[in-house]
Amino acid sequence: MLTEIRDRSSGWFAWIIAGIIIIPMAFFGVQQYADTQARPTVVEIDGTKITQEDFQNRLSRIQNQRLSQNPELANSGVLNSKEFKTSVLQSMINQELVAYVAEEYNYQVSEQQINKQIVENPLYQVDGKFDQSVFNAQMASYGRAGAQVYRADLKRNERLGQVVSGYQESALVLPSEVRSLLEIQAERRTFDLITVNQVDFLESVSVSEQDVQEYYQANIDRYQNPDRVSVSYIELDTQSVAEGIEVEEDVLLAAYEDYKAGFASNETRTTRHILLSTTGDEDEQEQLAKAESLVSELRAGADFAELAEANSQDPGSASNGGSLGDVERGEMVAEFDEALFALPVQEISDPVKSPFGYHIIQVEKVNATEPEPFAVMRFELLEEEQQQQAEERVVELAEQLRNLLFENADSLEVAAAAANLEVQSSAFFARDAGQGVAATDAVREAAFSEAVLDDGVNSELIETSSGVYVAVRKLDFSPAQAKPLDEVRAQIKSTLTTERAIAAAKDAGDELLSRAKSDWTALAKDEAVSIETHTISMLDTERKVAPDVMREVVKAQLGDESTKVFSFTGLNGDFNIVRLTQIAPGNLASVSDAVKDATRRLIEQRNGASLVETYIESLSDELALEINEDLL
Repeated sequence: MLTEIRDRSSGWFAWIIAGIIIIPMAFFGVQQYADTQARPTVVEIDGTKITQEDFQNRLSRIQNQRLSQNPELANSGVLNSKEFKTSVLQSMINQELVAYVAEEYNYQVSEQQINKQIVENPLYQVDGKFDQSVFNAQMASYGRAGAQVYRADLKRNERLGQVVSGYQESALVLPSEVRSLLEIQAERRTFDLITVNQVDFLESVSVSEQDVQEYYQANIDRYQNPDRVSVSYIELDTQSVAEGIEVEEDVLLAAYEDYKAGFASNETRTTRHILLSTTGDEDEQEQLAKAESLVSELRAGADFAELAEANSQDPGSASNGGSLGDVERGEMVAEFDEALFALPVQEISDPVKSPFGYHIIQVEKVNATEPEPFAVMRFELLEEEQQQQAEERVVELAEQLRNLLFENADSLEVAAAAANLEVQSSAFFARDAGQGVAATDAVREAAFSEAVLDDGVNSELIETSSGVYVAVRKLDFSPAQAKPLDEVRAQIKSTLTTERAIAAAKDAGDELLSRAKSDWTALAKDEAVSIETHTISMLDTERKVAPDVMREVVKAQLGDESTKVFSFTGLNGDFNIVRLTQIAPGNLASVSDAVKDATRRLIEQRNGASLVETYIESLSDELALEINEDLL
């Protein structure tokens, strides 16, 4: 089946299968695993390693993403739970297993597909159009080593998407499945809700200095500064080189002449034509005679559009009065093109022979823009000439620097002097984040490589973005160590205060829960207890309750007081008591076609995800899979 689905359409839609294949990262899809030899390995899959650092980086990114989506998770403990960490690791394993399938069956992604994905991404557009400068700025801000690495990531993601979407597209959806799910979604559930807010207990709980110190010692692994390094570096920037290049005036004048010549080639002509075809059984002489007759009529004042509609054998233009719209030079066959661009406006051509037959051509309008004066264009032409010369110069300098960095591996000074560059210094940065020159992944990888970090030699020359090259060497190194207690004291106190407030809310809530289960009527009469009543459906377009309340209510079933009254602690730490009072069937007749289609797609995604999950499980059994959960 894989060979059948390999070439099917792919894309980001394949990743909508939430939580089963991959927990998505913010903005970028796949982090390449590199330099794994000396780092603790969490998982090894058929020779591919996922290091502890890889895992921690992914975990941190996903935690930050989830917090940005739902700040209430900050104090819930969910994002630091063993279950959440395990789910992140499983997503990384699944990703590698799917990548194995993509490689094994040689899934292909063309450069055109990647180009289309980049150009159509709204992140890189201005006024709805792709903007190269915006794209370059985004690459730098996300720490990518230029577009090349980013494109490689996109290509890998797209290949994984082909695998997943292929399974998804092969998943069947039965009408009964759609109806069953719609019946559940349309149900109207009425319930009473009591919420014990944890924030109401924040002022009543206390945290001592001893509590803080004990928590710090027990959880010191959470409060670590990672390995950090500072580097000296040189940077070769095409833009800086360009600014120092002087351009002679005669060179600019020659460039201006080329600029003016370009306007002639950009000219378009609004055109009509009548075609008398000679590609079928028509007699060529008869068609020529008819063409000459039509030319005579037109030159005598006949309406071109009317004659075209009545006589032209070009099905694409005849019904539109022979109109071809605006025609560029070189767009038509050579004979037509030559006659068109030699014809004065509004004149009627003689019959023009082409492989299609005889054409009668009329130019309605010439569309041409006048070139700007030299004084207006001078600065732009100067920048273009400087950039062109700088690019050529930088290619030469980059090759020279590569040799000098290798030949003088114990210093950057020789290479810097040869290219008239300044040796600069960075601040400390970690493997997964940095500022300035260290904002780029490739620079950080080089700085933490064995050659630079341990052997103390120069790095290779790194192209960090288009036309920008960097080389680094170690300046100083700070090994991983625990953050001082003073640095994290406030954070720990806040954590403990929140945890104790949540516990206090639960204690108070448990007392209310006991009363609710024994005598709800009496509890409802207690003026000190606030009870809200809601009726909700999964198809509601307006959110009436928090998502976690919705989720728990949808799972609940009617029963006696001991079962229809239940409690749970929400993601924000609040203690909730729910009394489900009614489940009423929804009106499926009122469900829109859009909702029905969305439900069908949801089931298709779920069924497709199940197929992928089954296949991944079989791969896990086939491949050598070693997991070290102690490193989570």
